[in-house]
Amino acid sequence: MQRDTIVPLAIGVVVVAAVIAGLTVTGGPTTARAEKRDMARLADLRSLASFVNCVSGVSGGLPLNLTPVEDCGTDLPLADRTSQVPYRYARLSDTGYLLCADFERPELITDYEVAGATWRPSQGCFAFTQS
Repeated sequence: MQRDTIVPLAIGVVVVAAVIAGLTVTGGPTTARAEKRDMARLADLRSLASFVNCVSGVSGGLPLNLTPVEDCGTDLPLADRTSQVPYRYARLSDTGYLLCADFERPELITDYEVAGATWRPSQGCFAFTQS
């Protein structure tokens, strides 16, 4: 091989290796799309948590289900925008409830994603307790 072809070839190999390493570390576009969908699910659960808190304040107790209430809003994100799978709500007690979704990357979600809630990754749920 001639000397003037070795340097560009070496640079090409380094660039390809860097791209492969970058995709390996970040997960690539597929992972980014999954994370974006999970962020939309989190936003929906935050909206639903605000709705539940509003209903609780208006009616004096947690709702039995996520039926829209005029005073607290009627445009609720009741289902995942991508899969159309309904979000899950479960009233656990007079002061506790769960809001759940089917997350694609639950390992990336933390307790801090929804304020005042405890994250249960194995269930895809946030557990809330009102005081």
